[in-house]
Amino acid sequence: MATNFNNTNVKQTVVERFFEGVFSVSEQWAQAFDYRRNDIADLRISPITGVSSIPKWLGGDLPVQELEALTPQLVEYEKYGVQVRVDKYDAKDVPESTTTLPQRIGVATASTYAAKAAEVLAGAFSTATTSVDGKALCAVDHTTAIGTRSNKLPTALDSSAIMAAIAMFRRWRDYQGLPRDVVAEGGFYLIVPPDLEEAAGQALGSSVTSDQMQLNMAGSYGIQTIVWNHLSDADNWFLVSRSSSPLIFWERSAPDLQVQIDEDSKAGKYSLDFAISAAVSALPDGIVGSEG
Repeated sequence: MATNFNNTNVKQTVVERFFEGVFSVSEQWAQAFDYRRNDIADLRISPITGVSSIPKWLGGDLPVQELEALTPQLVEYEKYGVQVRVDKYDAKDVPESTTTLPQRIGVATASTYAAKAAEVLAGAFSTATTSVDGKALCAVDHTTAIGTRSNKLPTALDSSAIMAAIAMFRRWRDYQGLPRDVVAEGGFYLIVPPDLEEAAGQALGSSVTSDQMQLNMAGSYGIQTIVWNHLSDADNWFLVSRSSSPLIFWERSAPDLQVQIDEDSKAGKYSLDFAISAAVSALPDGIVGSEG
């Protein structure tokens, strides 16, 4: 009876084991993403700007400024799915398959989510472009209404590099050229590959920066480090705003796991599908990156 896939208790166990697998894979990366669950055909991120200042009013009609609708970022989802079949007598011979297989499917699902999200940072200096100016997410020449701005550093990860990124955020200007102190808006995530875990710890964990006992300012901002094993480049690192991350993850359809019996073969069928996407926002606000 333990291998009867139509048994309600078995189905409940399958679902429980599936989510055990999902949660066994770190989802810390998701904290640094603008995670969306919009149930729509496509996701449009439409920045609106145009008001650069409030002019003096001398009475009469108020001065008019027009809003400018910039090029939206269009995000399209991708469908994922798999069906795993378990022979009726294989399930009888190895009853653990009703628990270990769903757990394995859960691990694969969570890993697929993470890998999809990591594609954004893999292309942060090349293919992952913002729709407003067509530049890579992290670039030295993002265009604005009045000139250019940079959110890319040329330096390897250390406390000085963190402070250089903080300075960029302090001096940041929005598309219209208005000053925007991103540091004052909240904390940051430092996203690094496993190769830079030690460097991240040294940059943020020490209270001093040298034998001269100089204060390590980089460690005073409460920056949370995310060591992400899906990042393949050993030198790339990113400082991302908690309040305005330009990293987008869209879960169009959550994982749907179904367990059924094939009427002809009597095999147990584990069917899973979901739909997700990952992209960058229309504007580069909220991130500084370096290729080391």
